[in-house]
Amino acid sequence: MAKLTDLQRKQIIAGRAEGKSLRVLAKEYGVSEYAIRYALNSDPKTSQIIAQKKEENIASVLAYMDTRSQDVCEAIGAIITAIKDPVLIAKTPMAQLATTMAILIDKFTGNELRKQAGEAEQAPDDGFMPALEKRAQELWPAGDDLTGGDTNAPQE
Repeated sequence: MAKLTDLQRKQIIAGRAEGKSLRVLAKEYGVSEYAIRYALNSDPKTSQIIAQKKEENIASVLAYMDTRSQDVCEAIGAIITAIKDPVLIAKTPMAQLATTMAILIDKFTGNELRKQAGEAEQAPDDGFMPALEKRAQELWPAGDDLTGGDTNAPQE
């Protein structure tokens, strides 16, 4: 295995700061992931550089999202409307419903935690969560075994 030059180490640090994975960097430079990790850890400023670049990238993405907030809200509204459609739900495979439910729960609980910490404003109630809970109870009545059996959606 070839030894990395100082220039390559700097390029690896820059690549990592841009978000490249250890695997991608290792493949680019023809070395092991361990060698990449070693190169990153050999410079004491590396973690600071990477953290700063990540913060800049996040700020850039958030700034862009702010400029498109109306589009984002319209897209979310369209998705919520589609999710609440009982015909669509009945046709959707169980795995996709479960994934959608998990994402919604994850985001909802994260938002609830931020609200408790005083970091988020109260979102207006659009009736989505009650509709979701009602549909979940229709699909999975109390006592149903969700780990096996028929995974087809119930007939309306």
